[in-house]
Amino acid sequence: METQLQEIREKIQDAELVLVGIGEGFQYGWGALLQDERYQEIEREIGDDERYVWIVPFLQKMVLREKREDRWTRAYQALKALLSEKNYFVVSLCIDDYLYGAGLDEKRLVTPCGGFRWMQCERNCAGELSKIHEDTYEAVLRYYAGEQPLADLKEPVCEKCGGKLRFNQLGVESYAQEGYLDQWNVYTKWLRGTVNKRLCVLELGAGMHYPSIIRFPFEKMVYYNQKAFLYRVHPRLYQAGEEIAGRCRGIAENPVDFLGLLGNCDSVKH
Repeated sequence: METQLQEIREKIQDAELVLVGIGEGFQYGWGALLQDERYQEIEREIGDDERYVWIVPFLQKMVLREKREDRWTRAYQALKALLSEKNYFVVSLCIDDYLYGAGLDEKRLVTPCGGFRWMQCERNCAGELSKIHEDTYEAVLRYYAGEQPLADLKEPVCEKCGGKLRFNQLGVESYAQEGYLDQWNVYTKWLRGTVNKRLCVLELGAGMHYPSIIRFPFEKMVYYNQKAFLYRVHPRLYQAGEEIAGRCRGIAENPVDFLGLLGNCDSVKH
């Protein structure tokens, strides 16, 4: 394991550019929320009542703001250390927004599946995003604390059409791609600059959910760029095509824990 870690550190340090793909296997699993006794009470109280299912994403946001778990915190701190002073870009399928709290340059990040930073009309009536309704968020927190009854909570609605507001995440009835398209264009422009450059590609937990975003294009990049090398970290799907067998290393590890080890600040050579 230590040999692999040192090899990747050295490859990153030697690279002219570094591309990181964070897949669904890196997504926060809501462990702190699911094990929370108060949340379990809320689940029982809400039951199958569709009038209140909108509360759950606000509770998820609460966990991400206030109850961050050490494994993910260490992993993202490690990512920041690894990418320090490098020309990098990070593509993430995760919707947990941990990436945006890592201290990385947000101009070098893109999250095409969305997250908890913006809201949208579920109909996407105007192709616009809105800021989080903090008053609604605070009301849900009071309900969570037992200070406000469930019946007093009001679901936020679109000011233009009166439709329901949802967090801007893939899976919404009419997902507003406006949340990431500008950054996607920045990413594609950055990719054009990787041609014939020493490119280190680090793929973390990218399985077969939306493989056209990370797995397939990353393999294609490495295939055409003879100076590129791919490290694919996944507990099961770590294999790559024979076409790049000599410039790809599959690592059968949990990507969150592996990144924490990889970015050990005491071991990173600057």
